[in-house]
Amino acid sequence: MKRFAFIFGIVLIAAILVAAGFLLGFGQRFMTDAYSVTALDKSLTDASTHAMLLHELDSGHIDEARGLLRSELDSDIVTIWAFGDYSDARSRKMATNVLARIAEFRAEYPSIYTNRTSGDEAQVDAKIASLLEQAKKTETR
Repeated sequence: MKRFAFIFGIVLIAAILVAAGFLLGFGQRFMTDAYSVTALDKSLTDASTHAMLLHELDSGHIDEARGLLRSELDSDIVTIWAFGDYSDARSRKMATNVLARIAEFRAEYPSIYTNRTSGDEAQVDAKIASLLEQAKKTETR
């Protein structure tokens, strides 16, 4: 009887380990699939944006191409502002440098194209200034 209980215990432990391995593997596969779809969607979106940009340039609509690039840059800045993780010094320094360059360029060369598609350029400029201010405060701490 002791031998039967010992074998039953080993089989039960093995079944639990197999089930736990299956669940962990399924969770890992699910996360991998979720992120790969997101990467594919981002690549498709980027490709369509680039195709539209080339189409605008090839057809001589320079103002529309500038507007498209400007709105794409503005959405990237908003994404950096909303989801930026500046916990390590390297990403904080890189974000500060990129945003400082953008702010400097925008101050020196204001947008001169005529087809303005977004009315929130001042709001994006204010967000850039706010991000730079936060980054400088974090660096001084």
